[in-house]
Amino acid sequence: MKEHLKRIVRTIRNPFLPMQSREHLEALRKREVELLRSSLPPVGRLLEIGAGSGWQSRALASMGYEVSAIDIAASNYAEQRIWPVADYDGHRIPFGDAQFDIVFSSNVLEHIPHVHAFQAEIQRVLKDAGLAVHAVPSSAWRFWTNLTHPLRYWTPPIRHGEHASNAASEIYYFSRGWWTRLFMATGWEVVQARPGGIFYTGCSVFDHHLSLERRERLAPVLGSACSIFVLRKAALPT
Repeated sequence: MKEHLKRIVRTIRNPFLPMQSREHLEALRKREVELLRSSLPPVGRLLEIGAGSGWQSRALASMGYEVSAIDIAASNYAEQRIWPVADYDGHRIPFGDAQFDIVFSSNVLEHIPHVHAFQAEIQRVLKDAGLAVHAVPSSAWRFWTNLTHPLRYWTPPIRHGEHASNAASEIYYFSRGWWTRLFMATGWEVVQARPGGIFYTGCSVFDHHLSLERRERLAPVLGSACSIFVLRKAALPT
């Protein structure tokens, strides 16, 4: 009976939750860069932290930025790099002080256990007038991923990042309010905090069968998968 029920559920599930394709993930990441470009200065030297395979670094370079990219050697995408991504130790950014006009990351900060201390390292390599721009997972992404995870994996949802004890509490830890408090507590002024503009989950709901345009139309209703933060160094008290 149990196996029969599983077969029925799989018949319903497979079109709804196909295995995530590399092409779909790449398309999502490229579209996120396009949507956040309005939050970036028009030109400048840019550092991407946690660049993965380099999809977004290459897209940013095509927009005219002078791009450097770093990631840890143990990255899941280390063997799939399409852009020069330098390895680093996850703690010390391998560049001198005040080197960059923009520091950018996408879906990275939640994976850094020492994220509070790491903000000082980002500020070190950023010029005084520079901007840090981060795409971070949202509460909506965590909520919908929690709902769909058991359908795909037949197990309770698991923690995604390093800052919460379980998947349920990550709904709070991925909220815009939590990220805002983290940034303000670590010496940033929040210039902008807004939805990323695309709906998707960690379980690849419909994958490429649901177009990016439809995902953008769903985002105001179901929530954006990411929040976009634009930060600058907070002015020191006089």
